[in-house]
Amino acid sequence: MLSRVANNLFWLERYFVRSHSLLNLIKANYMSNLDIDDISPWDNTVLNFTGKTLNDLNLRGNAAVDIIQLLLFDRRYPNSAINLIAQTRQNTRSVQEHVSKEIWQNINKYYHFFRQKDLSLRFIDQDPITIIDEMLMYNMLHYSNADVNQERGNAYCFMNLGKYIERLCQSIDFILLRSSYSKTTFDELEEHIYWKNLLVSVGGYQQFVKTYKSVFNSKNIIEFIVLNPFFPNSIYYCLNKISVHSNRLNKFNGINPINDMSFRVDKLDSRLRYMKIDKLLHTGLESFLENLKSEMGSLNKEIDMIYFNNI
Repeated sequence: MLSRVANNLFWLERYFVRSHSLLNLIKANYMSNLDIDDISPWDNTVLNFTGKTLNDLNLRGNAAVDIIQLLLFDRRYPNSAINLIAQTRQNTRSVQEHVSKEIWQNINKYYHFFRQKDLSLRFIDQDPITIIDEMLMYNMLHYSNADVNQERGNAYCFMNLGKYIERLCQSIDFILLRSSYSKTTFDELEEHIYWKNLLVSVGGYQQFVKTYKSVFNSKNIIEFIVLNPFFPNSIYYCLNKISVHSNRLNKFNGINPINDMSFRVDKLDSRLRYMKIDKLLHTGLESFLENLKSEMGSLNKEIDMIYFNNI
C-alpha cells in the first residue's frame, strides 16, 4: 500500500470522528442552554474549534443558534463541520478502491446533505436537536458500514488507528473543556446537568447510567471516561485499540514491532491499566490529561515516521 493511500485512510477517520465529536458537543451545549439558560459552555467550544472567542466573533450576546450555524457551516474555519465533512469526502474519494462501496456512498450523501442551500435556515425554523440528530444518523451509518462491509486488512487497520487516536484526543479535550468550569459554583440540579452534558458530549450517557445506576457523581464520571475498559470512547479503551491495530499493521507489513511507537503505546497502556481513580484525582486530573495530550502529539509523529514513510 502506498504511504499516500495509508495516510488518506488514516485521516479519513480522523476528520470524520472530529466532525462527529463536534456534533455531540453542540448537542450537549444546546441542551445545557435549555436547562440552565447559560451561554458560557460555548466559550471554550468556539475557542477550541475556531481559535477565536465569542467576543472576537461578536457573538457574546447572540442566541445559541447563531453559534451553532458558525460551528457547522462557516467555511473560514478548518474545523467547522462542513469543512471536516468535505475533507472526509476528499480523502475517501482518493481511496475508493480500498474502502467498501457503502462507506463511500454514505459519506458522499452526508456531504451533499450538508451542502443543501436551506439547511442552515432550518435551524431558525426547527428544533436544532432534530437536525443534529439527522446528521448523527450518517455517523452511525458510517460506523456500521465500516464494521460490517470493510475487509479486515491494511485499510481497515489504518482507518481504525485514525478513529481511535481521534476519539482519545477528543475525550481528553472534552474533559478539559468541562473541567474549566469546575471552579464555578453550581446548585445540585445544575451540577447534575453539567456532568450529564459531559457524558452526552462523549456519547456515553446511557452506558454510564446502566453501569453506575443511580450513583451520579464526578468521581464515577471521570473514572468512566478515562479508565473504563468497555466504553468505546474511554481513553483506556481507545489506547488499547490503538495497540491492537498498530500490532496488526506491523504484522501485515513486516515492520519490526520493537519501535518507539509501540514502546510509547505499551507504556501508556500499562500506566492506565494499573491506574486507580483516587490516585488520578489526587495527583491532578488536568495535569495528567495535559501530559497525555503531549504524549499523543509525540505518538502522531512516530506514526508518520513508521507507517507513512515505510509502507
